[in-house]
Amino acid sequence: MPMMRYEIRNEYSLADPEVYRAAEKDDPDALLEGVAMAGLVGVLRQLGDLAEFAAEIFHALHEEVMTTASRGHSLMIRVKQLEAEVPFVERAFLSRTDHSSFFYNAGWISLPSFHC
Repeated sequence: MPMMRYEIRNEYSLADPEVYRAAEKDDPDALLEGVAMAGLVGVLRQLGDLAEFAAEIFHALHEEVMTTASRGHSLMIRVKQLEAEVPFVERAFLSRTDHSSFFYNAGWISLPSFHC
């Protein structure tokens, strides 16, 4: 079931009914022209509502892009810092003559013996 986020109203409900009620009742051409104008006014108001909704969407999208760009910039700065630090760590790491510290021995782990 889709959820409605934004509902577009009917174009005739957006127009002022006085637009076509002002026409004389015995002149069908004037009445039809009034209804057509009411529909046109309603369509224009729908376009205005959709433009506002699109502006809200693009504003939210712009905020998300700016947040993502800021995070990417922070990551780029951190990577540059790490790239600058790697040669010092690498030089210290490779200049060692005793490599026994590279091996890790967790020791002997005593496990309880189970008797069945």
